[in-house]
Amino acid sequence: MKSKTILSTAILLFSFYSVKAQSSSPWEIPMIEVNYQGPNGDQAILKVDQGFRYAELESEERNYRLFFHRNRPFIKDIRMVDQDSDLQIARGRGSFFFGNARIEFVDGSEIRLKRTKSANGYEITGTYGPVFLVKNHAFTPTKTYEESDFLAQAMFLFRRIQETQKPPTEIIYQNNAITSNR
Repeated sequence: MKSKTILSTAILLFSFYSVKAQSSSPWEIPMIEVNYQGPNGDQAILKVDQGFRYAELESEERNYRLFFHRNRPFIKDIRMVDQDSDLQIARGRGSFFFGNARIEFVDGSEIRLKRTKSANGYEITGTYGPVFLVKNHAFTPTKTYEESDFLAQAMFLFRRIQETQKPPTEIIYQNNAITSNR
């Protein structure tokens, strides 16, 4: 009788334990969060991967993933993907050197970009004025008028974070090429 009570109590406890384990939320990767305002004055959160490979932008009900194709930080390698539909909504073209830098969106709109360097920073100008501004080595907020400007600004903010921060030592990705001393 006593062993049956102990056995039933043990089964009951293990059933609660397994239900608790099954009802836990899915895992998430820890990310660096940057809070700022969107073009309509709403809060937007830019979550940056700790290895600086990609960033996720959460604005209103829309989620975007921003990254550089093959992790090369050039204008022509900019990619923006809508997380809900999993479709690429924008990509970069050209370069600042030749003066034809632009971001082309799927809806046909494009933002032509021009970079002006100064001693302690730079300014990236878009269609409606400054999109991204660095003064005295720090990011300075600028007003955006359209969603496309806002996405471009978020991409340049992600790039600035990549330039100025170092990933933790346990997150560093390495490409070790095999070399010979012949």
